[in-house]
Amino acid sequence: MNTKLVVSLAAALVLAILVPAGAGAVGVGKSCGGFFGPHCDADMFCQFKAPTCGRVDLRGTCARTPKACPNVTGPKLVVCGCNGETYANDCKRQQAGVSLAHKGKCQ
Repeated sequence: MNTKLVVSLAAALVLAILVPAGAGAVGVGKSCGGFFGPHCDADMFCQFKAPTCGRVDLRGTCARTPKACPNVTGPKLVVCGCNGETYANDCKRQQAGVSLAHKGKCQ
């Protein structure tokens, strides 16, 4: 494993343990993510630009987590989340609080 990656992951883990949950949380449209970036407020998630999924300390933008989604499905609506799961539509992905990897099924 790459030494720089291991050091970065260790630093992120230390911060996750030492920084209390909710500390420095930010609202809709604000910058989030990265090793040292703020977290989003409750009922929001950090949406990264597709297909980056927040890798390499990239930043995202806080987005609201939908409370309800239409039960609309179809092959053209399917999306792949950054967690490797396929969602029936983009709203379902957002409801799960997961960034978009790409349109279509996950491989």
